[in-house]
Parts: sequence; C-alpha cells; structure tokens
Amino acid sequence: MIMENNNLTGVYEHLVDRNLPGAMDDMLALLSVHPNSVVVDSLNAIRTDFQLMADYWKRGYKDPQANALYENLLRRMYSLYVYECLSFEIGSSSLQTYIYKRVFPVVNAMSFAELQRLLESFVSDVALLELEPEHTRREKGKDIYQKHHDLMRDWFDYMWISPVWNMNQAGELERLLLSPTVDSNDQQLLISGMTIALVNHFDVSKFRVLLSVYKRSADEAVRQRALVGWVFAMSDEILSVLYQDEVREIETLLEQESVCEELAELQRQIYLCMNAEKDNQTIQKEILPGLINNSNFRVTRNGIEEIDDQLEDILDPGAEDRRMEMLEENYRRMQDMQKQGSDIYFGGFSQMKRFQFFRDAINWFVPFYFEHPGISEVVDRFRSNRFMKTMVRLGPFCNSDKYSFLLAFSQVLAKMPKDVMKMFEAGEATIEDAFTKEMQTTAFIRRSYLQDLYRFYRLFSFREQFRNPFEQDVALFFANPIFAHTHIEPYFEDFALSLIKQNRVDEAIAVLDNVGEARRGLRFYLMAGNLALKYGNVFTFSQTPDVYCFQKALELEPMNEKANNGMAKIAFSKCSYDEALKYYGILMEINPEKRIYMLNHAVCLTKLLRYPEALKELYQLNYEHPDDK
Repeated sequence: MIMENNNLTGVYEHLVDRNLPGAMDDMLALLSVHPNSVVVDSLNAIRTDFQLMADYWKRGYKDPQANALYENLLRRMYSLYVYECLSFEIGSSSLQTYIYKRVFPVVNAMSFAELQRLLESFVSDVALLELEPEHTRREKGKDIYQKHHDLMRDWFDYMWISPVWNMNQAGELERLLLSPTVDSNDQQLLISGMTIALVNHFDVSKFRVLLSVYKRSADEAVRQRALVGWVFAMSDEILSVLYQDEVREIETLLEQESVCEELAELQRQIYLCMNAEKDNQTIQKEILPGLINNSNFRVTRNGIEEIDDQLEDILDPGAEDRRMEMLEENYRRMQDMQKQGSDIYFGGFSQMKRFQFFRDAINWFVPFYFEHPGISEVVDRFRSNRFMKTMVRLGPFCNSDKYSFLLAFSQVLAKMPKDVMKMFEAGEATIEDAFTKEMQTTAFIRRSYLQDLYRFYRLFSFREQFRNPFEQDVALFFANPIFAHTHIEPYFEDFALSLIKQNRVDEAIAVLDNVGEARRGLRFYLMAGNLALKYGNVFTFSQTPDVYCFQKALELEPMNEKANNGMAKIAFSKCSYDEALKYYGILMEINPEKRIYMLNHAVCLTKLLRYPEALKELYQLNYEHPDDK
C-alpha cells in the first residue's frame, strides 16, 4: 500500500472539493513538519496568485477568466500535491530511495527525445548483428542487449516515480511511443511504467499520452497496454473534478461501437483475472486429481516413471479405457476454462516467481524474447532444445509465465527420465498448435497483459508499495460516473448479471446504479428490483428501489410474472394483504400451473378473514396435489 500522510490526504480531499484555500492550508501544515524548499517556493507562488485574484474580486471587478484562472491554480496545486506525495513515499521506502538514487542521475542527463535516439540506435545495432560472423555475433549481441536492458530498466523505474510532466515531456514521449523506428517491446515497457504511475497518482499529461497512443498506434500490443493504462487511471476522482476536457474526449471516444466492445471485454477480463485464486482451487481440488490419478505416469524419488500394470489388464480389461475417458474429460474441462478466459496457469506459475529474475519490477512486464540478459545463461544451455522453444512460442501463457517456465525448466530437466529428455531434444514432445490463431487476437493480447499485471500486484516482493488496480475501486470501471449516460451503458446489464452469477452482488449493484434513467428497460428494472427486494435500499435512484423498479417494470409489461411476483412479496411483507391478494390473483392468471401462487392467495384470504374463499382454494390444492404436504 502507498505510504499515506493525514495532511496529504487532506490536501487531496480539498482539491476534490475544489477548495484551494483549504488545500494550501493543509500543505502548509505538512511543510511545517517536513520542510521542502522546492514545495515551499511553489506553494508561495500559488498563494500569491490566488491572493491577487481574490483582491481583484474584492474590488468588485468582474473577470471573465476568473473560473479558468481558479481552475489553473487548482491544477498547479494538484501537481504540487503529487510532487510532495512522491517525495514522502521515496523518503519512506528503501526500494524507492534506491531506485531514485540509481535512476535520476541517468534520466536527468537526457530527454525523451534523446531516449528515442538511443532506442532507434538499438534497433540499428540489432539489425547489424546479422552481418557479424557467427563466432562474434553472440558475444556482441549479449553486450548490446545487456546495455539496452539496463537503460530500459532505468527508464521504466523512472516512469512510476516521476512527478507530473509538462507538455513538452508528454509530446516527446508520445512521438516515441508512436514511432515505427522504436522497438515495440520498448514502447510496451514504457507504457507499463506509466500505468503503474497513473494508478498510484493521476497525471493528466501521462493520461493524454495513453489516450493518444490508444487511438493512433498501429501496434496492437502497444495499443492494448495503453487502453488498460488509461482505463485504470480513470478511477482517480480528480480526473472528473479538474480535467473536463479529457472527460469529454472519453465521451467522444465512446461514440465508437468498437471502443465500447473493447471496454466491455476488458471489464470482463479484469474480473476473470481477479478470480484466479478461485479458479486455481477448482483446478487443484477437482481437475488436477483426476488428471494425475488417471495418467500412466507416477512421480517417485527417482523421477517420473511410466506405469505398466499388466495384472490390471487381466483383472479389469476396461480400466485403461475408463482412465482415458476421465483424463480426457478433465483435460477438456480445463480447456473450456481457458477458452472462457480463466487464468488457469496462475496457481502453478505463482510458485515460480521467486527467482532473482523477478526482483526487478521491469521483468514482470517485458514481452518475452530469448535475448533477455536475465535468461541468457539458460538459453545457452538449452539452445538446441526444440521442446523449450515450442512451449515458449505456442504456449498460451502470459509473458512473465514464459520467463518462469524457462527458469524452472532449467532446474527440473536434469531430473527427467532419459527417454523423456531425448523426446524434448528432438522436439517430439510438443503441445498442440490449437492456440496459435487465438494468440494473435486482440482479446488474447490484452488478457495476457492483464495476467502479467495481476501477477505483479499479487506476487511482487514490494507490492505493498503500490496501489493495486485489481481492487474494486479501480477494477470496476463500469461503476465510474464518467461512463454514465454514454454509449457504453447498454453493456452494463450483461456484466452485472455475470457479477451476480459470481456472487459479487455489491459490484453488480454498483454497476446497475450507474445506468442512466434513459437506458433503463424491463430487464434492468427486474434485475435491480430483485436485488433491492433481497438486499434492501441499495440503490441511489430511489428511496424504495424495490417498489420503484417493479412498478416501472409493470408500466412496460403489465402481465410480467416476475414484476407481479415482486410486488406481491413486497405487499405481503408489509402486511398489505389486500394488495398482495390482487397481485397473486394476477399471477394465478399468468401461470395457473404454479400452485405456490394459489397457496399464497389463500393465505392472504385467511389474513383478511375470508375463510370460506380460502378453504375453497386450499381444498382444491389438497385434491389436486395430495402428496404435497
């Protein structure tokens, strides 16, 4: 968790309330305890400009630019707040102190334009390697890739500890991220660093860059990382308070159906990532035992051995076929989970994130490439192993899991049976090419990246120093008021229904509460009405949302069974038996086969002391259903 300070929290809350004097007072109180000359000078400049504006007002002058000036002062104050937050966090964290001391001497010596020149030179150097003789190419390549990785590590770390950027910095970085002469891997890494920064502290300049890259990039991997970044950044309330131009830009973007579809799929994929632990339990308790018990191999102290039980073939000839059927059934079940987007590899690969390789934050986000300096030793040892290359090329894993697989593979290979080793070397033991086409889709690219993100925030050694975007306040962007009354609202109901099926009722309520009145239809009123009936006054659009929703549903469809049933239950619970009787009478017309309606109708009659009528219905029920006590 990000380090917090009460005064800094107060500054932020005042800014959200657009209370500049309150924000300045809280910042001054903080500086009296933790002096910072840079912040003091900036705060004095803001206070002076505010005082000049206030004096102008007091004289009775009307300034048409007054609102814009005040808005600008609030934004300057917010930039100062972020600067002080970062200073406080760096001073309170050994990790961030180390990164700051390592990174800033390098970064301060160059601009993003200079970084772009270095990244373009790297692309040229890699291309020229092909002209080198075989005996020198490998060593020269290692040196080039090591220097490049060190440079990218510094800039990646700089991204998430950098203060608010100015327009020149943002413009230079945008050009870099859209340049076709910069390697895609480098662009993706810089975007991931920006995403971490934006989730921690909103920066409108970084946000604009990601929006622009999402709209303009021709590289799908770069574009999808930018999409995830700006969507996660929207959770900060300061966006809608101080940056209305960017909010309007988002609303315009949502007029494109393709964007709405991508966002709807992204929202679903985020929650599939968040179900990783639950899915892992299903695999461990239900699927994996079936795979192990019905396989022809067993794990022993001496390694993996094949089972050859000739006696069983004599005593139970059908046992082998039954085992194969069970094995195939469990395998299909796991495949189905994967096709639906479940993160089925999290449980296994989470145990492989303890390698030194993952001590650097950057390595959780590096798109897989064999030349990575952190795996060069392993690659050299198994350069001829076709199985390893096939697994990395065709395995439907996220990038960090591919690195995990390679590092773990190098440790267990020596314990494999010799015949299995030969199969690996020859490439006979391969996986199916079933996911090759899927791996090229936009949905897979995005899902793979989300899984990398989820692993970082869930498993990284210093994860507590970051705000986790997979918590409800960030992850559930469909509940963000910015999305209300936009073209994406029609997607809310389907997602809310999927949340209810996952027993995430609070999230479902938050999403439905964000649907504007103009787009509420019969399905919405029935879903919201039933939730309100079960959980009480959980919506903001009405004091009695259950009654309101069912009445609205009946206006749209008077003979709707669910709406009438809801109203009947509400009336009965309030002892309004006359009203309940009316609705149960309608339900008996709608569905005469459902005897619970006649039974409840009879109960209402008894409550109203209309016993002869009640007895008539009860006798009928008893006659028609004698076994139903």
